[in-house]
This record gives sequence, structure tokens and C-alpha cells, in this order.
Amino acid sequence: MRTVITHFYNEAYLLPWWLDHHAAIFDHGILIDYGSDDGSDDGSDDGSVDICRQMVPHWQVVRSRNLQFESIAVDFEVMQYEANLPGWKIALTTTEFLCGANLPMLEQAIEQNGLQGAYLEWAQMVDPFPDVEPVASVPLVRQKHHGFIPEPTHIGHGRLYHRASIGAYLPGRHQSHLPHIAQANGSGTIFWYAYSPWNDQTLRRKLQIKSQIPENDQKAGFGFQHLRDSQKMNEDRMALLGRTTDLSHLI
Repeated sequence: MRTVITHFYNEAYLLPWWLDHHAAIFDHGILIDYGSDDGSDDGSDDGSVDICRQMVPHWQVVRSRNLQFESIAVDFEVMQYEANLPGWKIALTTTEFLCGANLPMLEQAIEQNGLQGAYLEWAQMVDPFPDVEPVASVPLVRQKHHGFIPEPTHIGHGRLYHRASIGAYLPGRHQSHLPHIAQANGSGTIFWYAYSPWNDQTLRRKLQIKSQIPENDQKAGFGFQHLRDSQKMNEDRMALLGRTTDLSHLI
């Protein structure tokens, strides 16, 4: 069995694309809700939970045990679910889309080499055409496929695809204590939609996250990318445009 795990908080904009994309790749999914708005307090209704239940009714939607995005607690919660899963596992955020994956080939290579898992490479997505709004009826990766692949030494948003009982992650799940893991070169790329699509919906979802990060994590530098204001985010995106190219060949 192949399982993808994600956690979300008010992700109604990206979730339909994310769920449709990954439901075609994985047998099972565990979707951890970090208290998305349900209309009980101020009349707002994000609808993230309903989207999950409607689009992938055979997957598992659960309410997080944590009240905030405390990095280590998030990682432990992911691993608690992993421990009860047979087969192959990967933990992604709703900004991360696994593209061009040949999972049977990767699994065979991992098994033949006596490994527990492998890290998939990643690309940081940066939108050079913010005036072109993506439409809901077309896969996001087919509409917004510009970005760049960082240097191999940059850990960033690569993710571990593994068959161990748990991923034994360091904070953020970009590294692992597991022995016998390797790089999965050429077996798939994680498209991390950090600055794409670049529109008001993306800015709103990025700005909301910092309210969910506890003070201790902020002091420790965990989740620092979520603490910037909109001006800083715009400046960062502009600085990355020069590195951006069409990555549609990786889809």
C-alpha cells in the first residue's frame, strides 16, 4: 500500500488540486485538520474538511491532537499515524505536489539495495506570470510549472519516501535519523508551491499560518518562512525570478 499524509489549516484554495493530483498516485491518504474554520465562531466557513470528504471519501480525515503548528509535535503526530501503516509512506504539505514519480521503479531500487527509503528531489515554484490565474478544472501543475531546482546540498523541501515503521524525522521532516536511505535521483520531483500561484489567495493562506506557530517555535527558528509579511514575501519572490525556468518536462 502507498500512503500520503498531510496536515492542513484553511487550505480550501489548494486542496482540490492537491487531492485530485495525489489521489491518482496513492492508495490511501491521512489528512490531518488543524482546526480549519467551520463557521462556528465568526460565520466564516473555509470548507477544507468538506472538500476532503467529498473528493476522497475513502481517505481518512482526522482532527489534529495539537492546537498549533508546533513543529516537533506536528512531526510526532505524523509518525504516530505512520506507525500504524503498512507499506510505503510519504508526508507532504498541501503546497507540495509529487510530480513525474515512477514509484514502482523507486520501490524496486530501494528493496534491491537494502534501503529503507529515499529522498525525492524538490523544485521551488515561483510564478513569473501572476496575471494568469489558474482555473480549477485544470491540474495546477499543468498551469503553473515554473520554478528552479536548488543546489543538491540544499536540503529544503525534499521528502522521504520510505517503508520503515516511522520516518524518524528531524523538525520539519526534511531530514531523518533513519539509516540506509539514499537520494531518489530521477524518480520524481516535489513541486513546492512557495511563490506560485502568486495571487491574493496564496498571500492570504501564507499570512494566516504565523498565527498558528507558538512563540517557542518562533524563538527556535522553526517555521521562520511563515513569519514574513506580504512586502517581504513579494521581495523574496522578485529576487527568485531570475532563477526560474519552465519545469514542465518534470511533470
